[in-house]
Amino acid sequence: MSHSKQTKRGRSLYIEVWNPSAKKYINVCKVCGRKGYSPVLEMEGFCDEIKNRAIYSELKKTLQMLPLDEYGRCENCARLQDGT
Repeated sequence: MSHSKQTKRGRSLYIEVWNPSAKKYINVCKVCGRKGYSPVLEMEGFCDEIKNRAIYSELKKTLQMLPLDEYGRCENCARLQDGT
């Protein structure tokens, strides 16, 4: 059985089981709980190592980029809370 049948939508067997250290590159908004990958993955030189290339490709498949502000909020929550 392929591993894609054993994981739920939006989850990755690679991240959950084979390389749990990749979770440090997943951002979670502290207000709404939305998940996305860190903008660090888009920086030049991140994909130079094979391990980082695998992390990048897996996170890119399942998540969208989610930059957070200094309070750990996504752009939408920051805009709503700040009133702008």
